[in-house]
Amino acid sequence: MAAVDAGLAELARALQPGLSGLPIELQKERAVAWLSSHDDWLVVLDNVDHPDHIRPLLDRVNNGGRVLVTTRLATGWHRLTTTIRLDVFTETESVDLFTRVLTHDGRRETDGALEVCTELGHLALAVEQAAAFCQATGATPRACLGMLRQWPAEMFAAGPEGADAERTVARIWRITLDRLADTPLAGQVLRILAWYAPDHIPRALLDGLASPPALATAVGRLLAYSMVTENPNGTLSVHRLVQALARTPQVDDPHRSEADVADARDDATTRLRNAFPTDVETPACWPQCRELLPHADALARHSPPEHDTVETSHLLDRVATFREEHGAVASAVAYFRRALATDQRVLGEDHLLTLTVRNNLAGAYESAGDLERATPLYEKTFTDRIRILGEDHPDTLTSRNNLAVAYQAARDDRRSAGVCVPLTWPKERARQTQGKKK
Repeated sequence: MAAVDAGLAELARALQPGLSGLPIELQKERAVAWLSSHDDWLVVLDNVDHPDHIRPLLDRVNNGGRVLVTTRLATGWHRLTTTIRLDVFTETESVDLFTRVLTHDGRRETDGALEVCTELGHLALAVEQAAAFCQATGATPRACLGMLRQWPAEMFAAGPEGADAERTVARIWRITLDRLADTPLAGQVLRILAWYAPDHIPRALLDGLASPPALATAVGRLLAYSMVTENPNGTLSVHRLVQALARTPQVDDPHRSEADVADARDDATTRLRNAFPTDVETPACWPQCRELLPHADALARHSPPEHDTVETSHLLDRVATFREEHGAVASAVAYFRRALATDQRVLGEDHLLTLTVRNNLAGAYESAGDLERATPLYEKTFTDRIRILGEDHPDTLTSRNNLAVAYQAARDDRRSAGVCVPLTWPKERARQTQGKKK
């Protein structure tokens, strides 16, 4: 309300410079009186925090001219005549803005402008900020793109010389989260959602985070401030730039401490791991697998492998198995390899989970027709299971069967016969279940 009063006082002084010696309250009243007695004017109230802050003004002047209100708060404006939700720019609009800002003082290199705008999710403020950065520093759009990907925190806070420091992406993010400080759970929810794909995030991934009323309140406040949006099917979406900020630690930002960001990454991983079906070969589970695949891919893309946990390994193993079953063998191999590296680092070479993932990686190589890579992995897993579990353990028998089938595929009858398994048996896959692997 103080900002509105200050703006009205400034209007009064512009209309009558002699009012500058009067108290602010009287200047404000003079401005309101002028608006009430004149027609055909437009007043812009920028960045209003709450409808109650301007309702007294609107009640007194709403018959004379027009009032345009901008706000980050998406709810509570139903009593106003018209409300319009502004979306992000189209691809053409964002590239046009970027180019105009970049080249307004002369010819500049514009190659890569589209990629920068896409990286920024076509958010107008971010596009303008990036273009002004390039214009002021001489950086090309492609150089800017590289910096956005490698140093997002610094780039979201960077404004050109003379720019309003309060209007950078990072600063507006912090101001908005400051307004939600009385609902700490809102920040936690946002940090968790930051690790998933930006669109169609199932609300069920947040189940158990807090009591249903508290969780609904936190999500509702994020919706109110447009930090997240709700889709017609009830899923949630988060702008990719908001996600990038939420998962990027920043020392001087209380909403993005390194510990909180790491906790959110691990929590997001565990929630997705628990939600992803275990029996991915069952057709009834396929719709849920397909719904969660984009979020697993996003998590894997944004989380460095050195931060992977056993939960990450389990999730990637299930995703890889589903992908292999549906013919996407190359991506399956990549996820199996990453899962195996994690288990070897965290659990050790002889852990049963490590042996299972190694077996599954061998199976993916075999599905790709790469027996040169598959066979040594099958051999090592078989040898290790004999040593650790014994000859008659079911997992050892699975390895024996898989190795025999691999030898048969390689037409190596001598070695196939040596593992003493009927060659008519199909290849068996080791499985992961919630909590253990077979």
